[in-house]
Amino acid sequence: MRDNLEEYIRSHSAEFDLRDPDPALWKEIEKVISKKKVIKWRFYLTRAAIVVLIFGASMVVQQLWLKRNTGALNHIKSASVEIPELKEAEVYYSGLISEKLREVRPLIIQNPSLEKELNTDLTQLDSIYVGLKTDLKDNIANDEVIEAMIQNYRLRISILEDMLSYLKSENKNDSIKNTEYEL
Repeated sequence: MRDNLEEYIRSHSAEFDLRDPDPALWKEIEKVISKKKVIKWRFYLTRAAIVVLIFGASMVVQQLWLKRNTGALNHIKSASVEIPELKEAEVYYSGLISEKLREVRPLIIQNPSLEKELNTDLTQLDSIYVGLKTDLKDNIANDEVIEAMIQNYRLRISILEDMLSYLKSENKNDSIKNTEYEL
């Protein structure tokens, strides 16, 4: 059957070529086929320029922000140096606390639960003191913050003195009990 069809097409090929499509139709087909994509450079360039401007502006704002904050940090550092009364109080109270700790440490070794309690209390007071220092750097009510910092030192000394007196009385009671039972 194929052979017959091929033979028929070959023999009648001249009859098939008689009719040509309208030339206007071919022009429309060529327009659709040969239509090339036109890149709109202006569209993409404006978008890229906008992105570059946004990034540039954000970098400028960031640099200005960092300069302003760095200046504020330098001011805070210099502000802490400007309070000589606080420095004197820190040196004085730190010395007292160190002295009391040297007295308490040998006595407290015998009672680990008291040592743990003392360390917990002093750690809490240290964290409160760090918070007070940050408040002072933020310039929030300087006189009140300085007074609270000094009160923090006094509270540490008070805790250490109470612990020292308790431990000394315990040692006296232990020595009295030991002497009562001697033969």
